[in-house]
Amino acid sequence: MKDKQAKVLDDTLELALSLIRIPSHNPPGNEAGIATFVGDWLKTRGVHAELVPLEEGRDSLVARIPGSQSGCIVLCGHLDTVTADERLWTRDPLNPVVEDARLWGLGAADMKSACAVLMQAMAQQARIKTLPEKGLVLMLTADEEWGYRGAATIAQSGLIDDVELVLIAEPTSNAVCTGQKGELWIEVSFSGKEAHGSIPESGASAILPAARFCTRLQGELDRWPQDPKTGRTTLNIGRFNGGRQVNIVPAHVKAQLDVRAISHEHTLAVRETVERIGQEEAAVNGCSFAYREMSYHRPVYSDTVHETAQTLIRKSSDVTNISQPSGLSPYSTDAVSIAPELDVPILICGPGSIEQAHQPNEFIDIEQIAQALEIMTALIA
Repeated sequence: MKDKQAKVLDDTLELALSLIRIPSHNPPGNEAGIATFVGDWLKTRGVHAELVPLEEGRDSLVARIPGSQSGCIVLCGHLDTVTADERLWTRDPLNPVVEDARLWGLGAADMKSACAVLMQAMAQQARIKTLPEKGLVLMLTADEEWGYRGAATIAQSGLIDDVELVLIAEPTSNAVCTGQKGELWIEVSFSGKEAHGSIPESGASAILPAARFCTRLQGELDRWPQDPKTGRTTLNIGRFNGGRQVNIVPAHVKAQLDVRAISHEHTLAVRETVERIGQEEAAVNGCSFAYREMSYHRPVYSDTVHETAQTLIRKSSDVTNISQPSGLSPYSTDAVSIAPELDVPILICGPGSIEQAHQPNEFIDIEQIAQALEIMTALIA
């Protein structure tokens, strides 16, 4: 048995290496190449797959093993990665290697190793002559890293209308998340009056109220209580731009905020807090304030009463030795495009750490891949 498990792990690592070697960084995406590779790999193992076009050169993929009863379980991952600044990498991001009990390369953690695990799970099920009770669907999407449009295309296509539960294998260190926080992106603008830098009192600096706004907003949200089940609402001030040159009082400043809210109620409170603090700080300097929402995705919550969800929780707890489920995912996934279309539980559980995602010299521990194989094998059994 151990020799068989080692062989499956070796095959999965080789598959992950092959996926990483196929460029699919987004932008521009170009997921058609990797989607075709996956489809061909599955076909040789007796699994039918079809490509779902998003736009020119960009395809998602859906593969299905039919079940003996109606309904299906969807195993979901994404084919695209973020871009890589090779100046910050000490390795070639598209020439992956296995060293020091880790797999290194672009997408190793987010999430081509997980895609390899899901593909291997489908292939193992296909080798069994008996049909599973429920259909098993592999859904690998394009454009997750930018706009979740690949998942939306599939969710609206009718291909998975019989779904009973979705498992998204994003990196959670194989812990089970029963949903994800909301994602609210806001751009705030402060407008003042330009003046010569030597007489700043004759102008109205927009930078000062903008800076105070950011520190006050961060301080207020940091004091919001943490929920034991869903975590805490967080704020990242991702961009701050203002001023034309050093000797001119800056008249315009824009800042972009990334808020991950644990509830819709918190989202409403964030909007009110942004408006209140922004107006207060702008008034101190004789400036004006405005804000706009760049995008918003509501939090996603799922129950765990489904038999497959219970199996996932039990196996994840056994394999990781961590009490499950572990609350909400702090980051956003394809669930934002699936949940509005299909009212089913969406759980998030996969190998790798989110702390490695979008990082130079990205890696995943081999042990995490082995754990994920054990969990997925138990899930589909």
